[in-house]
Amino acid sequence: MRIRKKIKSWLALFFLASISFSAISENEIKKIIWSCKKPYSSENILWLVEWGPKSYVKVFDQRIPAQYSMDGLEKRWDWGLDDADFTFDYAITLKPDLTAQYYDFRSAEGGRAKAKEVYKCSK
Repeated sequence: MRIRKKIKSWLALFFLASISFSAISENEIKKIIWSCKKPYSSENILWLVEWGPKSYVKVFDQRIPAQYSMDGLEKRWDWGLDDADFTFDYAITLKPDLTAQYYDFRSAEGGRAKAKEVYKCSK
């Protein structure tokens, strides 16, 4: 009887902790915005937004939902999922020196893409 009561208490505690943790982690996702401009320009034309599953890229006043990830010290936004091979058509990477590079993989030759655009970003 005591063992059954302890198991019920532990299960209840685990259930409450998991509910609390998921509510906290969803509400505590911070929105981080990087403003980017072409080198030697003063106008921001690109915004990279880290916001968990709601991350996006904004360019020309258009918001593009993107998958955000971080690999080592490099941040990355991918979008334009190709249903044929389950890869992304576009990406922007942000390096630790705050240089962002835009890639269009549709025009990549030999599987290697070169950056089509380069931007300087700030938080």
